Amino acid sequence: MRRMSAPSVDVWWARLSEVESSLDSATARLLTPREQTRAAGYRTQDDRLRFQLGVAVTRLALAAQLDCAPIDVDLDRTCPDCDQPHGKVRVTGPRTGWEVSVSHSGEFVGVAVGTVAPLGLDVEQIRAVELDGMASLVLTPTERRRLTSPTDFFRYWTRKEAVVKSTGDGLRQSLDLVTVTAPSEPASVLGWTGRDQVAAGIRLYDLADRPHHLAALAVLSRAEITIAERDAGPLLDSWVHR
Repeated sequence: MRRMSAPSVDVWWARLSEVESSLDSATARLLTPREQTRAAGYRTQDDRLRFQLGVAVTRLALAAQLDCAPIDVDLDRTCPDCDQPHGKVRVTGPRTGWEVSVSHSGEFVGVAVGTVAPLGLDVEQIRAVELDGMASLVLTPTERRRLTSPTDFFRYWTRKEAVVKSTGDGLRQSLDLVTVTAPSEPASVLGWTGRDQVAAGIRLYDLADRPHHLAALAVLSRAEITIAERDAGPLLDSWVHR
């Protein structure tokens, strides 16, 4: 009997320092008027480019799967609390069935796409933080006792934010309510105050380390999945030079 392959999730990565200067205007063509307005509101060029890259990579990756023009991939970010366009990205219209999660920090923009279950992706740049103060907001007492470095803190952070993004809660949920394994241990959700049944249904994965950045992926399913991390450069180049 042939063994069925595990469901898969693709995680596409773009790096700001490797992006051509021509990409700023090229990616803008992949944004809707509403998305262009949002992009124009960012204070810095890097923030604007991170947002544009997230939209562009999402549309390009999905268009390749759906055999359609990238701009025909309908994306909705409506926040369930305030109806503003800053919520979890959803694929809408006639091409539903795909799950998406977008994250960016520092040098990297990541986009996770798949059909297996809702996804939560988080990437964080490892940077200097006031550990005691931040830890009190993000970590449980047990996790705080284990904390030894900023790298450990951001390992906890990426795991936890991936979890709350997978459920669609995002940072409306306090991260100190979520308990995950120690940074030196394989990623897993140990508990979620008031939502232990939800926690039991989430698989959590550490992704490949990147220079000065950490990342994690949460999948709202207990099924084993295969994760393929991919370079978004060729996707973007094909669009710029078309």
